[in-house]
Amino acid sequence: MALLKNSKIAIINGQIFNDNFKNGAILIKDKKIKKVVEGELLKSKIKDYKIIDADGGYVSYGFFDPHVHFRCPGYEYKEDWNTGTKAAIKGGYTFVADMPNNSPSATDVDTLIYKNNLAKNTKIHYGFYLGLTDNNVSKIMSIYKKLKSLKVPVLGIKVFLGSSTGDLLITDDNSISQSLDSSLLNLFHCEDQLTLNRYKNIRYKSVADHNKIRPPEAEVSGIKRIVKSAKKIKKRAKLYICHVSSKDEIIAIEKYRNEGFNIIAEVTPHHLFFNLQDIKKLNIFKVNPPIRDINDVNYIRKKFNSDFFQIIGTDHAPHLKKEKDSKNPPSGFPGLESSFYALYNLFERNIISLEKIFELLTSGYKIFNIKNRGNLKKGNYADVTIIKKEKNVFKAKNTFTKADFSPFDDLESSCKIHTVIIDGKIILENGEFK
Repeated sequence: MALLKNSKIAIINGQIFNDNFKNGAILIKDKKIKKVVEGELLKSKIKDYKIIDADGGYVSYGFFDPHVHFRCPGYEYKEDWNTGTKAAIKGGYTFVADMPNNSPSATDVDTLIYKNNLAKNTKIHYGFYLGLTDNNVSKIMSIYKKLKSLKVPVLGIKVFLGSSTGDLLITDDNSISQSLDSSLLNLFHCEDQLTLNRYKNIRYKSVADHNKIRPPEAEVSGIKRIVKSAKKIKKRAKLYICHVSSKDEIIAIEKYRNEGFNIIAEVTPHHLFFNLQDIKKLNIFKVNPPIRDINDVNYIRKKFNSDFFQIIGTDHAPHLKKEKDSKNPPSGFPGLESSFYALYNLFERNIISLEKIFELLTSGYKIFNIKNRGNLKKGNYADVTIIKKEKNVFKAKNTFTKADFSPFDDLESSCKIHTVIIDGKIILENGEFK
């Protein structure tokens, strides 16, 4: 009955984002966008619609997160599909892509079928990545084709060049070459293990040491390995660099782009927001790759406002606070619910562009070739996020993720994620689940 009740929705008085902002309204019928109207739309003309007044706030296509860790299967005590998707929707996201470093890792057909069964009743749209190993690389295309035939939504291949959370470390560069030869999108965690090994004897005392243990040098070395492996198939190789975190890494990517390599660069809200000079050196800030020096962060911010980055990924990686407080804390923290607020705070401080924020929060649909989604236009599926201009304080205690902390706790901004619509159905209204 809820779908019938909300089968006709009118969003009025909004700043609608489609490449840029225009005042207008959106009419939704059933699952799709019926019409986008520029300027004012009188309520008298839409009497049979449920009306949502955006009050001059922002109206965007639903956000796309290409980089989440929902911890299923194996670590459900950290996150599951119920808590993870609620966190995503509360953060304005309508599509998430889940990483393969689970237990067992998502490197075969059966595990990905199982993951899909865990996720398929969720209200959000989703996809998965197939984890690359030195053992499954010869079967990577047959695995991918089998999953596609079973309608398991696999968006690409995830490649770990350095040890992180999980057991998916690639040691043979021939595996990288074979995976790239598939012409599938390959997403790289490009901290190079051989480089990391040179710093493994540095003792971890606080998050400041983590930047020394995993320096930008490791990312640059990883990128060199990737492009070397892609050299013979340069035009076909689809390279995606996850969580770019340093100036040196950006310079390396620009160099290889100029040589003709097709490289997509992802940035996270936390690498844009935090720097080592401004944070308390607490374990909650431990993440791979690490929070960097202020000079790196300033360079990332500068490049954010250009056309260097193509997409924003949260790298939502929940753990429990007691784990983060241990002597050997795991890397990662939650990010889905805080992402937009962190980005908007940077905009309010005149650091990054508002248009770029919305562009990179919705670019994933095009990058991953998701049909009939990604733009607020007639005929597309109605996945819509409405943000009102209201004073807001982000509180970790009010979040839905199982991670019982946030590095963004008490962050202030002048916006609130008010309404989220998925396939024409209101899921979140006035910040509350329906």
